[in-house]
Amino acid sequence: MQEELFDGKYYRDAGTQIALDHAGEVWHDRAVKLALLRFKAAGSEGCLFEQVRIYAQGLGMDPPPSHKAWGAVCLHLSKAKKIERTGEYRASEDVRSHAHYSPVWRIKEPHGN
Repeated sequence: MQEELFDGKYYRDAGTQIALDHAGEVWHDRAVKLALLRFKAAGSEGCLFEQVRIYAQGLGMDPPPSHKAWGAVCLHLSKAKKIERTGEYRASEDVRSHAHYSPVWRIKEPHGN
């Protein structure tokens, strides 16, 4: 489709699917579960998604074939309305990121309780 040439979301979604396909369903399922545990522990203050990766790897989780799979997990949880941005940005602590600012995410609490 011609409009896909200018649709950033299309290419984002296609790229994240490729990263997830390479990581595999087992890796993805475990990453999602550990991410939700880390966000629950962070509470309403939230955390950077890189802290989820560090947490998971600290528990012995193998890194995915592509680091982009972590972004795919974040996108999955966001689209599923499991996490949300707090509106805050913090400098990354990962030396490879050169202290760029990233959004802070938190677990999305169900409304109406």
